[in-house]
Amino acid sequence: MSLLERVRDFAIQHLRKRSVVFMARAACWVALVGLAVMCASIIRPMPLLIIFAMSVGQVIGIIAVLLYLVAILADVIRGEDHSPDAPGPARKFRASDATNAPTNAP
Repeated sequence: MSLLERVRDFAIQHLRKRSVVFMARAACWVALVGLAVMCASIIRPMPLLIIFAMSVGQVIGIIAVLLYLVAILADVIRGEDHSPDAPGPARKFRASDATNAPTNAP
């Protein structure tokens, strides 16, 4: 087993423990931190603060986007066979709810 396979297996095992909602919320919080860093350079425009905001703020923003993409990927990988109590019901569980829903036809 190569190092890349071990890292991939560890990442997949770790991501399965996290919910999609948790990762999406983490992406939002990280994006807010990046936004605060960028706003600091606008509120107090000093050369070093602007350089810091443009470099570190961009890295923080990239991390937020990657977290959001990982949340999307985890949701796609989870697919239709997750439990009904997981956030965002899967299609096969939605179909059973739609057949039991009352209709408003006269």
